[in-house]
Formats: sequence, C-alpha cells, structure tokens
Amino acid sequence: MRRTATTSLEAFYGTPAQYMQDREKQVMAAFTSHDVTYTRQQLELLVGMPINAVCGRVRSLLDKDALVVRGEVKCHMTGKYRELLGLPEKRQ
Repeated sequence: MRRTATTSLEAFYGTPAQYMQDREKQVMAAFTSHDVTYTRQQLELLVGMPINAVCGRVRSLLDKDALVVRGEVKCHMTGKYRELLGLPEKRQ
C-alpha cells in the first residue's frame, strides 16, 4: 500500500474550512434569504445537479456551518420526512 506524502496531508488539513468550491457556491446561490428553505430534492431541480452531487455538496456545507437543518417536511409521494435546509440565523 502506498503512503500519502506528508506534504499532501499537510495541504489537505491546511485547507480553510470556509473555502467553497464552485458546486458548493452553486447550491448556496439558491438560498436568496434567511426565510428560504429547500429539501435536497428541491435543490436538485433548482440547481440542475443530480441528487448524488447535491447531497455531497449539502453535507459539506452543513459541516462548514454554511447551511443548517431548519425543520422537516413530509413528502407527499413517499410519506417519509425530508430535512428542510436553510441559511443559519443571523448572529448579532
């Protein structure tokens, strides 16, 4: 098994958490105000990305505290609950 070079590991862990990639910015652009909430499925349609790409970007944005879970909504098709995502509350 190959070992990862120390410099590669340092570069990986040295990347700022607030750095956003283009796809993350594309997801964030859908949230136009603090009142707006979407499910991952709604984001898929809104930003035009496949659901697997949306879910990965959302997870990353949740980890960076750029998005938060703001509630749940019951899906009328499956009967399952889906998370509502939104911008974090404004800090004063």
